[in-house]
Parts: sequence; C-alpha cells; structure tokens
Amino acid sequence: MKISQASFFVLCTASSVHGFAPLKTASRRGESTLKAASTEPLFVDETRNSVKNYYGTELQTSDDLATNACCTAGSPPKYIQECLNNLHPSTVSRYYGCGLCLPFYDMEGCSVLDLGCGAGRDVYIASQLVGPKGRVVGVDMTEEQLDAAREQKSFHAEKFGFDNTEFHTGYLESLDQIESLENESFDIIISNCVINLCTDKPAVLKACYDLLKPGGEMYFSDVYANRRVPQVLQDDPLLWGECLSGALYWNDFEN
Repeated sequence: MKISQASFFVLCTASSVHGFAPLKTASRRGESTLKAASTEPLFVDETRNSVKNYYGTELQTSDDLATNACCTAGSPPKYIQECLNNLHPSTVSRYYGCGLCLPFYDMEGCSVLDLGCGAGRDVYIASQLVGPKGRVVGVDMTEEQLDAAREQKSFHAEKFGFDNTEFHTGYLESLDQIESLENESFDIIISNCVINLCTDKPAVLKACYDLLKPGGEMYFSDVYANRRVPQVLQDDPLLWGECLSGALYWNDFEN
C-alpha cells in the first residue's frame, strides 16, 4: 500500500471557480460517496483521545515526531518565508503540517478559517496576508496546542501592528457546534495535514462547504493512500497520530 502527500486541493462552492466539485454531500449537494473510518462511539472516542494525547502531551516540537510523514518538502515561496520570519520561534517549532495550503492570490480583507490550527503557525501567516481588515479563525480540539497559539497572540499582534486572529476549541466533525462559526461566512478555509486525523471526513467536508461563502474556496494539504487502509493499521495510535493510518483512500475522495 502506498501512502502519499498532496500539496493542496481546492474545494469550491461555485461552478465559476474550477477545482474539486463539492462532493455530492448532504444539504445543498445530495448524498456523500465518501465513507467515514468508523462511526462507532468507542472508535471515535479512543481515536480522538489518542490524537489529543499525542499532540498535546507527547509532541512538544516537530523534532518529537516519530516519522517524517508530517513534513513539508521544499522551501516556501518568498512571501510566505517573509511571513514566517515574523513568527515567534515557539510557534514555528510546533509545526506538524505537510504542505503549503494558502492560495496564491491577494488575500487582503478575506475571512479565513484554519481547521486543526494547532499552535497557530498557519493562522499567523494568514493573519499577515489578510491584513487588518481581514479575519483569521483557528479551530483545534487539543487544548495544549491552543494554549500555545493563544500565548503568542499578543506577540504577533504587536509584531504585525494589528490583531485579527481568534482561536476556538472544537471537533472538525462538529463545526456547527461552535457558535461563532456562521454558515457562508468565510472566503477561504485552509487545513494542513489534519483531515486525515478525523474519523468522519465526509462530515468535515460538508461543514466546510456550508461555512464557505458562495464562491469561497478550501485549500488543504493532506495524506492519501492508494487503497483503503486496513483496520489493523487504523487501530494503531502512533500511525494514526503520525497522519498515516487515517489517510483517505484517493478514489473515495476523487469520486
């Protein structure tokens, strides 16, 4: 079985913007063709707790990762590197993404949602790109990661000259339970190597489509497999936490 990374994909909410179609999910789209890893409560609870423990306790910096699955190949574009240079060292060191998931156009004034924001690296990059008239919201289920993100909020606000970020605790499968997230309120949704950690990926993608404004886009970098991952591997907490055994089967996503 081959597992690979994809640099980014785009989920669009308007036919005038070309990219991946919105996947025939419920509400505005019909029934989903994607399958959740498992909807059994025990599997979901154990997986969530395992991921929380791994990213909240075991991992303190990217050097603590057991594999190189959560890594970004190559150097970022110059304008992204300039943004990175403005970030607090502790924010940069707690990065567990696998690619660049920001659009390559002018984002000034945009409202951005980062799913699985962790310690806030991509939130604070996007903060600089959208400017003082924009808004960037980070969501994560791991309190230790969010504590690290919020701890540097004032540092980055002073560094940038404005404060346009906010962080919320929540599950990506249950974004509708976060009161501050209103449907059709975001221009861009980003996610960096996190959807693979979710047990119900169709629910995540459906929620993203609902949260995007008409014509909005989703950019995400993630890990995919060339066949469905066997349950014995899905049950391995280390492989799931390292973004491997939760990888989405490519054909399930594409179809």
